[in-house]
Amino acid sequence: MTQSEPPPSSSHTPALTTTPSTRLRVEPEDIFLRDASNRAWLLRGVNLSGSCKFPRYPVPVPSHKRGVPFLQPRKMAHGQQVKGLTSSLPPTAAAVTKAVIPTALNADSNGVHHASDAEHDRNEGAHGDIRSMEEPGPERETSEATTTTDTGVVDSDKDNEVSISFVGRPFELHEADEHLARLRHWGFRMIRWVVTWEAVEHAGPGVYDQEFLDYTVKALLKAKEYGFKVMIDFHQDVWSRFSGGSGAPLWTFYVAGLDPYHFAATGAAAVHNTLQENEPLLRMVWLTNYYKLACATMFTLFYAGRILAPNCTFENGVNIQDYLQEHFLGAIRALVDRIHDCRDEEGRNLLEDDVVIGYDSWNEPSNGWIGLERLDVLPEQHDMRQGDMPTPLQSLMLGEGMKVQNVATFQLELVGPVKTGSRTIQPSGHPDADLLPHDQKPIKAWLHPTVRSAIDRKYGFKRDECFPRAGECLWAQHGVWSIRDRKVLQQDYFARGPLTSDEQPLLIQWVPDHWLPFAKRVIELVRSVHPTAILFLEPPVYVPAPALVSEVKAIKTPDEAPNQVLLDNMVYTPHHYDDLVLLTKKYLGWVNIDLLGLSRGRHKSLYGSIIFGKKATESLFGSQIGEIQKECYGRLGKRPVLIGETGLHFDVGLNKSQQAGNIHTTSASDNNNNSNEKHKKQSIWKTFRLTSSKPTMTVTTSATAAGRGLPVQSNQFVKAFDNILQGLDRTLAHYTLWNYTIENTKQFGDGWNGEDLSLYSAPAPLPSPSPSTSIVTTTKTSSTAEETVHPLDRGGRAVEQFCRPYPVATVGQPTRIMFDRHFGTFKLWTKTDGSQEQEQQQQHEEEEMGEGGRSEIYIPQLHFPDGPTKCRVEVSDGSWEWDTERQLLFWTYGSNTAQSGNGGGGGVGEHWLQVTRKL
Repeated sequence: MTQSEPPPSSSHTPALTTTPSTRLRVEPEDIFLRDASNRAWLLRGVNLSGSCKFPRYPVPVPSHKRGVPFLQPRKMAHGQQVKGLTSSLPPTAAAVTKAVIPTALNADSNGVHHASDAEHDRNEGAHGDIRSMEEPGPERETSEATTTTDTGVVDSDKDNEVSISFVGRPFELHEADEHLARLRHWGFRMIRWVVTWEAVEHAGPGVYDQEFLDYTVKALLKAKEYGFKVMIDFHQDVWSRFSGGSGAPLWTFYVAGLDPYHFAATGAAAVHNTLQENEPLLRMVWLTNYYKLACATMFTLFYAGRILAPNCTFENGVNIQDYLQEHFLGAIRALVDRIHDCRDEEGRNLLEDDVVIGYDSWNEPSNGWIGLERLDVLPEQHDMRQGDMPTPLQSLMLGEGMKVQNVATFQLELVGPVKTGSRTIQPSGHPDADLLPHDQKPIKAWLHPTVRSAIDRKYGFKRDECFPRAGECLWAQHGVWSIRDRKVLQQDYFARGPLTSDEQPLLIQWVPDHWLPFAKRVIELVRSVHPTAILFLEPPVYVPAPALVSEVKAIKTPDEAPNQVLLDNMVYTPHHYDDLVLLTKKYLGWVNIDLLGLSRGRHKSLYGSIIFGKKATESLFGSQIGEIQKECYGRLGKRPVLIGETGLHFDVGLNKSQQAGNIHTTSASDNNNNSNEKHKKQSIWKTFRLTSSKPTMTVTTSATAAGRGLPVQSNQFVKAFDNILQGLDRTLAHYTLWNYTIENTKQFGDGWNGEDLSLYSAPAPLPSPSPSTSIVTTTKTSSTAEETVHPLDRGGRAVEQFCRPYPVATVGQPTRIMFDRHFGTFKLWTKTDGSQEQEQQQQHEEEEMGEGGRSEIYIPQLHFPDGPTKCRVEVSDGSWEWDTERQLLFWTYGSNTAQSGNGGGGGVGEHWLQVTRKL
């Protein structure tokens, strides 16, 4: 893909972009990233975006949408719908309007894509599992006629049409300037760019969505215009949106022989989309899917199929573990290649290093059931409990369609999950069970033989004869449990593997033997194309950093260290939230739970991890971040630690009826929220200019904001969010907040499992501004005082909290920052080794000082309006220059003139700066 460097697309783009982007690198024993001028970068950014978890076309399918847009009815031979195969959907799901067939795409020498012969033959002979869909939206409208073949397949005139598309995730290209300008206006420089496996390979194994790949490159080029650094995050939650989360394509379940159409009926997954009409969504229940049949099976097969499912092999003896991993890596490679091929007319790469600086190893990986030593009890490590919580054995029995008694039920309370009782679950008692033919009872989570055969023909799956039989639990067929006797045959099967001799096999070590090897494969693949890419190594949630440094030191020859590649140019990227507040959406201010300490063994029980006291509660988050950093330094060496996800529900502290996902929903068609409509008004970034003589708009108090549909946060939220942000400041942590979702609404939040963490929620339209008015950005000084709002702040939530001053790039390195938004004070302490000061001074004397030779500090006008006019700047030494339009302060040190005072610094190589808003 060759193209010219795109010109700035808006009149204010030059005001937002700094010096040309340069590569950032990770140096040994350095907690910051370094640029070409050797400045220390502190990365602050955001995840873009939560809506990337579900498709954009033909209609958006957020998790609250029921019916046809999520799982379409399956059709078998002669167009006959298989009864019962829509058992987890409302009756409206039976409507069929159009069917399409995904096919492989091959590019000829002219770049034109055609269906391959193999894929053409596959589709001609396929029947079953053909997914119908609603008519495409206006931008993806098609007019091809559909026909029914003699095999009963509803076909399309266009061979390479696909049923869904993630083009437009995270934003439509015509909206990009508004949103990227807003993020840059808020001071962010880093974007964790969310991409799912499904977005790339949804049509079938090896069939990549070329249009989505092209779109992603164009969207990244827009990010380049605004000077962003990007980490590509291949995202997943509980494996797939069809098991209640996001990530893997639908066909991966078919590979394992699982039937997503029956997950709801069998309790294999709690999926928001398949709730019955008016059935409430339990808060954060999606997390429990990690322990249930669908997700646990898929992760177990993905990471340890060779050991735990040796009979699951395909043509030429390829185990299901290798089959899944190779396809996932293929999808990653498709995107990496497309980014690599984006070049200008002279062959220079436009995205690598300048924009895309690296790749996440995989979002929140799970071990599934790997390591469990008992299957008939609820494992202690399954500590997130909400709603039905079957044991692994009960999950297996439910998947086999059995009636199961005494399934424990839990409810999230302020002290954590509390058991509320137990109940009996009978899959065959599902409302649609009577629709099934007799030979298809009971409802199972495993594909019926007829359906699996049709699916195998459609996707070209060629299973070996030893592959477990269709319609029956593959784990039972591997000797884990007995279907007839309904009991476990080998309790520690997932901890040791099948017993093949009298000798007891060693315990399976998931982290060193399965997770790390795959993370290594990811970065080796990426660096085979993009050699300087940074690895953002993300550990499993609450799993300590692996002890790689001691392992490498024990090997005398570096080339013999198998995991050295994981240490080179690597940023440690764990996630961390205030879990009690995240799970309960309440903050009391005097009690919290130290789940990190519990996971590290400092507390013996959940109740023992309870923290009391206002001071201890306020400082808990920062203390935990410090502990994560210290743990990383000891196990992985001193290096940057970037908190890849953190944030808070914006409906914390609100009544339950006011929280996202709890507002009554009606039909699927009513839940569309006009998502297919384009903006009819001119984009904000075009309407308003960023100079003092530009148009303005005025809002008043919080009450007025609420009346206009602007979000208003509770006191509980404000206090809890301050704790998080102050903790991150105090530890000088790099971070990317979760998240920025363009489609966030008051009713459904981020559109995913009742979560509401987006920093942005589309505001109500404002009247056309008067051309005679001007923008003046100020902060709210009282509950009744009128305030004027920058146009790019419109739609922002808690902007006054997360929009914070910080050192973007520092000569030497920052050692401490402190910000008080209430009093309008920001302090920064730095240190240098002396030589850096001399180089900086020499550049200054030669009048060659560019932005690369000065410390660059983001100072938001929101807190420090009008720059030096209304604010005071003090420095220990040197000089400063404040670019108020770009909200950047550039600081040049003096030559060995650091002085003590102002609460820190003093002596050669130590410096401080303070910015204060004048009263």
